[in-house]
Amino acid sequence: MSRQWSVLIVEDEARVAATMSAALQREGFEAEAVSSLEEGLLRLPQKSWRIALVDLGLPDGSGLHFVRKAASRPGLGVIIVTGRGEETERVVGLEVGADDYMTKPFSMRELIARVRALQRRLDAQDQARAAAAATPAPAPRTWRLAGVLLDPARLRLVGQDGREQRLTGAEGGLLSLLLEAADQGVERTVIAERVLGHRLLPQQRGIDQLASSLRHKLDEASAGRIRIVALRGRGYRLVWPD
Repeated sequence: MSRQWSVLIVEDEARVAATMSAALQREGFEAEAVSSLEEGLLRLPQKSWRIALVDLGLPDGSGLHFVRKAASRPGLGVIIVTGRGEETERVVGLEVGADDYMTKPFSMRELIARVRALQRRLDAQDQARAAAAATPAPAPRTWRLAGVLLDPARLRLVGQDGREQRLTGAEGGLLSLLLEAADQGVERTVIAERVLGHRLLPQQRGIDQLASSLRHKLDEASAGRIRIVALRGRGYRLVWPD
């Protein structure tokens, strides 16, 4: 790496926090761990963190509160690391702004791979912002379907009533792929590589969780008129009324 990336670990299990911190430091990251929601919220604005690893079951509150705060900071990526593996927990975590979700127990090798994948996506976003600032570019493309403004570049949906629904970076990336593919659909391998930043792994559920969280937001913004449908064994497609 050309520079050292700082990682904030919000994890109340001291052994787990120490293991993650040591693994990250061996890979060249700067890692710091705190053990409570309060400590995490206090430490968050004190440094230019690039990635946060957040447990949901903290002793003084839900880690989701930290995820919301962290996701609102430009350039900060968030990975949830928790023992809560239910689909509802995963979907809610992604909806409030997490970029990825890991269920304990996991290997440090997988953790580093997920952190590296997120690092690549954040690096690409940094480069895109720098290029946009240096070179005048046309206005980002938007779509209007079923009365809803779809603006993946600005990470938002605007319903007919004017209410804005915010998207995460990964949701915006998936929406852009689905819109560009029209009625052909997008393969899971393409989503993995272009949105999640890594090759499709066996039994990988991150794509399904991402599609589920985006589906929920589209359903809410369009009153059920814009839908994401699964192409069995292949990927996903966006459908809407003519």
